[in-house]
Amino acid sequence: RIGRKRTILSLLLIGSSATLLAVFFSHFVSFAILRYFAGFGSSTVCSMVFVVVIEYTISERRTLVTFLWAMSFTSLACLLPWYAFLIRSWRGLFVTGVCLDVLLALTFCWVPESSSWLLAVNRTKEALGILEKIAKFNGKTVSQERLSKLLEQCVQQSYCRLEQKKYSTLVILKSPRIRKITILIYLSWFVVTLCYNASTLQLGRLGLNLYSTYSIAIAFEFPVNVICILSLDRLGRRWPNVTFMFLAGSACLLMGFLRTESEVWTLVMAVVAIMTYAGTYNITYQLATEIFPTVIRGRVVLLQRLLGDIGGLMGAQVASLVRP
Repeated sequence: RIGRKRTILSLLLIGSSATLLAVFFSHFVSFAILRYFAGFGSSTVCSMVFVVVIEYTISERRTLVTFLWAMSFTSLACLLPWYAFLIRSWRGLFVTGVCLDVLLALTFCWVPESSSWLLAVNRTKEALGILEKIAKFNGKTVSQERLSKLLEQCVQQSYCRLEQKKYSTLVILKSPRIRKITILIYLSWFVVTLCYNASTLQLGRLGLNLYSTYSIAIAFEFPVNVICILSLDRLGRRWPNVTFMFLAGSACLLMGFLRTESEVWTLVMAVVAIMTYAGTYNITYQLATEIFPTVIRGRVVLLQRLLGDIGGLMGAQVASLVRP
């Protein structure tokens, strides 16, 4: 209703404000409430920014962009333990997060609104103006008239049918095919997030240095991201996703059945599980942005993220049940 850009800036304001206020509160109830709003804001921004980026990416480059985004996550996840070790202060981590939110908000002032969303709500003139600026930035000279002709069929046949129509998120349940795809994607995302979080949390029980163990384990996601960049456009999304899920499940079953006392062997299997879960995590995330229509894409991806958060919370509970 209000577009991607305003939503992102609003969420950044909510998340950064709550995170900053949490620095000054140590009472559990107040802290928990503020952390809820911090997660409501800052955590959700990641999904919305990803949606905007994908909507401006041609289909041939979506895999590359998705896994470059995944590599940025992997890079920061590898560095975060060492930063936490350096400052040794949760308040310092919170203030750092606020600074990053402010930097993102300032950067996003120069990011254009999603042209796909503008076309979907019949703001065609604004969308064409943005596309003209992007073409000029890329060294291409193209007029709005030319762009209008290129998009005419799409605008007339697809977007104009959305005229003055409000689409509920429940529209994903009306079509049997979309309903089936939605259920499968959401279920996969829930299970993968649960298992990924549980496997990651188990690293702290190996008796090794927590900072280095976590950093090294996450670093093994880099080769998985490279494999996905090179293979997804050739093999599609389905079979690489199935393969990663199978390997991850097999690694977890081996850890459960073997019950080895070797911390190194357990670490190796945990790293294999985390690597493969990271692959299916990113592929499933990309699928949602490619399959669902523009008018509901943002809400559907955020709902997927919500189910993933629930899976992550349950993953923490599963990890707590495992005997050291």
